[in-house]
Amino acid sequence: MELRNLSAFIAVAEKKSFVQAATLLNLSQPAITAQIQRLEQDLGVMLFDRNRRSVKMTAAGEAFLTGARATLATADEAAKAAQRAASLQTERLRFGFPPSASREIVPSIMTQFHKLYPHVKLDLFSFHTSIIVSELQREAIDLGFVRLPVEAKGLDIVPAHQEPLVVCLPVNHPLCNSPQVSIADLRYERFIMYGRKWAPGFHDRITNRCLEAGFSPIVSNEIDEMYVAPALVAAGEGIAILPKMVVSSPTHNVVVKELTLPDLCSELGIATRTVDRSPMICEAISISKAVCESFSIH
Repeated sequence: MELRNLSAFIAVAEKKSFVQAATLLNLSQPAITAQIQRLEQDLGVMLFDRNRRSVKMTAAGEAFLTGARATLATADEAAKAAQRAASLQTERLRFGFPPSASREIVPSIMTQFHKLYPHVKLDLFSFHTSIIVSELQREAIDLGFVRLPVEAKGLDIVPAHQEPLVVCLPVNHPLCNSPQVSIADLRYERFIMYGRKWAPGFHDRITNRCLEAGFSPIVSNEIDEMYVAPALVAAGEGIAILPKMVVSSPTHNVVVKELTLPDLCSELGIATRTVDRSPMICEAISISKAVCESFSIH
């Protein structure tokens, strides 16, 4: 049996008309008739009672219809599976990420990704969260890491990574000898802060905690790159609240202390377009989440 003959049979059965079935399949009526006849010859039964006025399925046709539909659906799904498998080996993926994730998380994702899909081209773009959102919305990249919290029209955002926030202090700062440091302890400090336009949710989360502690942070420097902050702290420009991963390497003349706020942490999410969930993007999300889990601190 040929699949095209099954398609013709199902079309005639549903439309109850050879003419309408031919229109549906963009074929001529004689072609549809020939396909039905070949199918009947293959099966050795009559599938339709037909005359000039009507077309009606026989009992054999009724019995054959369910299986014909299932066979065609299975063949269609098999074809789609083959196409998906082929696309996993030929696609290129455009991945955006904030600079602060570039030292550990992103290289680990690349290693794992290329191990599983060595023939896929992975294009990497170092962008701030706000730019990643806009690049996704205009379809310039396929997925990206964003600093949470983020709300953006047309995007799905899945939490992927969390870690403590720490405070960077100059080496001679009085708080360096304190067993614990809270937000309230920073009331009179000058803050080196990651600019709000780069990650509004992250900026506002810290600012709001300061306001809850009874003060508005005094900002001495606004930066667009988190890795710059420790050097400014060492230079005496102020203190900085950063994700712990940013200061994983020691910085001369800087002391790192964890904040005593267990519910205040740094979070990264994976953002994709709501309508765009290709097999490759789903694979990239799965790999990214698995890698992030190994770095996350709960």
